[in-house]
Amino acid sequence: MKPFLKKPPFSQSLAHIFVLSSLINLCGCSWLDDADDPSNGLFPMRIGTEWTYTLESDLKDPSFDQTIVMSVDREVNLKDQKVRVRRSADGVEYYIKRDQTGIYRIASRTDIEDQAKMDETPRYILKTPIQIGTSWQSTTVPYVLRRPNEYPKDLKKTHKTIMTYTITKMNETVDVPTGKYTGCVLVRGEASLKVFTGPLGGLEETPIISQEWYCPKVGLVKFEREEQLNGMMMSGGKISYVLTDIN
Repeated sequence: MKPFLKKPPFSQSLAHIFVLSSLINLCGCSWLDDADDPSNGLFPMRIGTEWTYTLESDLKDPSFDQTIVMSVDREVNLKDQKVRVRRSADGVEYYIKRDQTGIYRIASRTDIEDQAKMDETPRYILKTPIQIGTSWQSTTVPYVLRRPNEYPKDLKKTHKTIMTYTITKMNETVDVPTGKYTGCVLVRGEASLKVFTGPLGGLEETPIISQEWYCPKVGLVKFEREEQLNGMMMSGGKISYVLTDIN
């Protein structure tokens, strides 16, 4: 797992993120420099690197952040596991590990928490082998679905479901503000969620679709989330975040 952020799209989908030996840490190198990187450079993690993503959407909803800033903060030992810490600008940390099964999150922490909370199961960002058809599952919550006339409007604290992620395309070309990237991998997530749309529609099965593009030497360059639903008591739509700065 999946998006993956200051707000749910990235904290879940991006969500999703990073590790290395002490020697490499001292030299300031990234995972990309390690011959054992199972993603072949699709998720580099140089300490000090910062990624900025900008919202693209026609939804008039102020709860979606206009920009999301993620950075690689440090390397730590957590429960005898060496991990890299990916941090969002609003104070959420993700503890990322790498081995030959892929790259995955093992814990997270907010600034108001003293200790990181371990995930019950690993939340994969990329799973090996990196080839079309490789798939994995993770829990997710709705990010775009809204109750227009209720508070809170979002459903993330009351609804969750299982999303299946699959590598569907290789060697993709992606054009975003920071450049045109080739050799990218597309990860598609699919899930469904039953929500109450109103007295006429009742419970309706709502598809949830995510798409994430990972590019060599850069990482995640684009994220899309689609939750289409229109009813008296519920609305949906589509949002995307694109990479607008990296340094």
